[in-house]
Amino acid sequence: MKKAKIKNIASGIEKNCDILRKNDNILEVVLEGTTIKILLKNKKKTNKYIGYFKEMEFESDG
Repeated sequence: MKKAKIKNIASGIEKNCDILRKNDNILEVVLEGTTIKILLKNKKKTNKYIGYFKEMEFESDG
């Protein structure tokens, strides 16, 4: 399975993830060792994927 890193924007903590689905608009990941699934959407201006989970904001390069 392909891997990605996501970063909590507020705390700066990075975690490894397994990629479930990726295209130009969406990156769907699961945090390694958990069942937490996060859906991130591509922001064309910054070319980063941004998503939210439990009021926390995450970003990834995919």
